[in-house]
Amino acid sequence: MNGRTSPRPAAAEPVPTVDEHGARVQRMFSSIAHGYDRANRWMSLGTDRAWRRRAVAGLLPPGTGPAPKVLDLCAGTLDSTLEIARSHPQATVVAGDFSARMLDEGRKKLSPDDLRRIETVPMDAHAIPLDDGWADAVFCAFGVRNLSDLPRALSEIRRVLRPGGMLTILEFFRPESWISRTVHGLYNRTILPLLGWAATGKLDPYLYLPRSIGAFSRVDEMLDLLRAADLEPAERTPLSLEVAWIVRARRPEVDA
Repeated sequence: MNGRTSPRPAAAEPVPTVDEHGARVQRMFSSIAHGYDRANRWMSLGTDRAWRRRAVAGLLPPGTGPAPKVLDLCAGTLDSTLEIARSHPQATVVAGDFSARMLDEGRKKLSPDDLRRIETVPMDAHAIPLDDGWADAVFCAFGVRNLSDLPRALSEIRRVLRPGGMLTILEFFRPESWISRTVHGLYNRTILPLLGWAATGKLDPYLYLPRSIGAFSRVDEMLDLLRAADLEPAERTPLSLEVAWIVRARRPEVDA
């Protein structure tokens, strides 16, 4: 398709990252790709599927044409990509992730029909290989908190969105209420690492996960970052007692 890289099921070399933090996170996700889905199911008791369905249901902005184009950014093993394809059967979907191994695991789930509509492209969110205004919608589940330079990545997302296009973020933000902070902190420091280790045989990535949540923005701070990137916040919805959040923002129809 015009204006972007040719489809590649994997990358012979690691996708270049913007800094050493990105390279470490890339290696970490590649190391747990084989058990990533199993760990997600166990750690969330399957709730992550319901979160994805709800987030994907409102993915497309009003007025989208009959053949929308969607970028699933930080697509991992393609759980969200498949939900997008099922919920929006006329959509063309590009799934991008900087871990080719995660994409390879995800491709094992794709049927021949899926492969006609879904293209997997190893990419870094800080340098998206799509034309300006290509996407009607960008979706990112549990990825933005791992980015090295979030303002730069948001600028790239805005660039590839068409005017009026929508960004949907599904993410673990830093809990706001003391009850949520207490419950999340106890679970994340004790049960989560053990489940992650049991599912993947790797402990360090699941010690990193609670640290990354604790160090990440609150929802209100995320909204400020979106505004700074000239993306208009449109929704903030807590899920499961603020365990996760859906945040949506639109690219303005007219540039400032």
